[in-house]
Amino acid sequence: MTDSTEGTMQIENVPDFWGRLSASRTRFLGLDYDGTLAPFHEDPMQAKPLPGVLELLRTLAGESETSLAIVSGRPVAEVSELLKNLPVTLVGSHGFELQRPEGKIQLVGHLSDEQREGLGKAKGRALERGYGPKLEYKMASIALHTRGLDPRLASAMEETMYAEWSVLAGPHGLECRRFNGGVEIRCAGWHKGDAVSELLQLEPSGVFPVYVGDDETDEDVFRMIRERGVGIKVGRSSYPTAAGGFLEDCRAVRKFLQAWISITSNIRR
Repeated sequence: MTDSTEGTMQIENVPDFWGRLSASRTRFLGLDYDGTLAPFHEDPMQAKPLPGVLELLRTLAGESETSLAIVSGRPVAEVSELLKNLPVTLVGSHGFELQRPEGKIQLVGHLSDEQREGLGKAKGRALERGYGPKLEYKMASIALHTRGLDPRLASAMEETMYAEWSVLAGPHGLECRRFNGGVEIRCAGWHKGDAVSELLQLEPSGVFPVYVGDDETDEDVFRMIRERGVGIKVGRSSYPTAAGGFLEDCRAVRKFLQAWISITSNIRR
């Protein structure tokens, strides 16, 4: 086998990344959607993957030695639509939904009556403030989206709901988290990291797990895999990260996918 890593784009803080990939017989690649595969958009359903990304994902989905999963806070149905029904494992609603290729959507996590009650109260608080048009209702969470608003108004809305939802969260088994363009109250006790951990249990021993994401919610996955694989953060943030490496933006992610395919193709030869 020839050295396929020479001249390949470098992963900041992980200089041996491509060498580790080349040395791995089996690989797992998990990818967040928004801010990773697709730039953010004021209309969430217009947040489309960059040109060429769908084709790269199709190629990866066909690799027998790479298991590919898209892991998102969005509902699985939305991610599937945006990816044009790509036959790949989809994890949605922060891990509460799972869809295998050609399969039905499975509910992985379950809401307690206490959590349902808390989400109902959270919805009521937001509606009382007139934020209804900016709310997104998911299976296990409610998100307030502020992208496209005046920055001062957006900040005020986020701070208000973060404060009010945080008071509701603890007593109802929920947690409140910020994300790029809003704030979300969601069910505690299950997250992206748990969902990816379950997927990895089905992989062969010695699999090399890699996860790429941009959001604070992706930190759960970064923490889970850092002892056995590599977490890669897209972009920079003000909070500390458990990711080992960094990519600048969605365009860098596209180059990363291209490099992955190039190297793994050489391995198969």
